[in-house]
Amino acid sequence: MNPLLPFLMAGDPSLEALPGLLSEARSLGIEAMELGLPHSDPIADGPVLQAAAQRAIGRGATPLRVLEALAGITDSPDVILFTYLNPLLQIGARRLQTLLAPTPVKALLVVDLPFGEEPAFEADLRAAGYPVVPLLAPTTTLERARQILLERPDPGPGAPFAQRFAYVVARLGVTGTGQAMDLGPVSARIQQLRTISARPLAVGFGLSDPRSLAAVRALGATPVVGSALVQELASGRGLSDMLSGRLVGDA
Repeated sequence: MNPLLPFLMAGDPSLEALPGLLSEARSLGIEAMELGLPHSDPIADGPVLQAAAQRAIGRGATPLRVLEALAGITDSPDVILFTYLNPLLQIGARRLQTLLAPTPVKALLVVDLPFGEEPAFEADLRAAGYPVVPLLAPTTTLERARQILLERPDPGPGAPFAQRFAYVVARLGVTGTGQAMDLGPVSARIQQLRTISARPLAVGFGLSDPRSLAAVRALGATPVVGSALVQELASGRGLSDMLSGRLVGDA
């Protein structure tokens, strides 16, 4: 099981810092990480990630510049590009594949792409080696989850975690910390999903404290930590300090 799935916003603190941050994460044994593509009109990002995206955009971090900054990077965890549909459609599936080819991106997590909405777009990307991560909300019925997991299939144990996992949203609302997290529903949800799929699961939205991270791991899933890391990085805390503690469940 992957012990932690960190999230960083590309371009915050700068695009120039990105190769070093990815290299540092890999040196800590991070297998995969989410990298946010700054977007001016998010729907799932909470205040911390919105502020990080605005800082990145203010420093010139456009989708194209982010992908260009990732080109040629090999000392990196597998990257899951966390993004919205509109920037991808503006680039176009074919050009996007060309831009992704020299990067460490292995999959896409497209927050506002509903199941079945752009089947040709998804199929083209999946055939090129860039599957879209299944996103399962608390309101997703078990039957609907079964359909989504079939539509966005598990490529199997030979594939990397970044291309296999399904993202389980821990609660309704936007990303962010500071809210009490009741993991009872998450536990029940994971048990439900285990009855229909054996693929790896990651749990995100609102996780950051040691208790939550340990509880998610105890369920056999990977905790996602985003807003807390982005906020701490913006305050000047080092990535190794931030991640190493959380890898052992001691944030």
